[in-house]
Amino acid sequence: MPAATPQPPPPDVILLNGTSSAGKTTLTRALQRRAGRPLLHASLDTFTDMFLWEAITDAEERRACHAAGVDHFHRALALFATSPFDLVVDHLLLTPAWHEATYTALAGRRVHFIGVHCPPEILLKREAARPDRRPGLALGQLERVHAGKSYDFEVDTSLASPEACADQVLAFIGERDAAP
Repeated sequence: MPAATPQPPPPDVILLNGTSSAGKTTLTRALQRRAGRPLLHASLDTFTDMFLWEAITDAEERRACHAAGVDHFHRALALFATSPFDLVVDHLLLTPAWHEATYTALAGRRVHFIGVHCPPEILLKREAARPDRRPGLALGQLERVHAGKSYDFEVDTSLASPEACADQVLAFIGERDAAP
């Protein structure tokens, strides 16, 4: 009987967690440019931005739409996790339920949990430069998004360029791969 062919491990997941305007999407693009292999990008914003928010004026309806976008994102992560490509998840884990839903969707994949940080004054400047951001949104998320999280690695996007942050993350993953 021939020996079984060893199966390659499932592709990795780089899970980026940080506030709005912390630089997660910019970091993702730099990771995609520098990884030397295809990286699939799954972003919460893609799902919540499927609604035309300016047309939804009722507060209760806005909350319901946002909840649906988040739920659909978590459900889609399970599908993305079946991809043969490494995956970068661009998220902000504001609640324990979101954290659990994310890890449940990614079960069976090796996840590198990366904290993406940025000081409040820089978050405010970045928000002001983006017409699609409500002023103060990131500051309102700052305490909750990182509370109780234990990261594998962390970057501060105010201290280095997106490319340098991407290189730091990729070097961390490379060192982790090389460890016995």
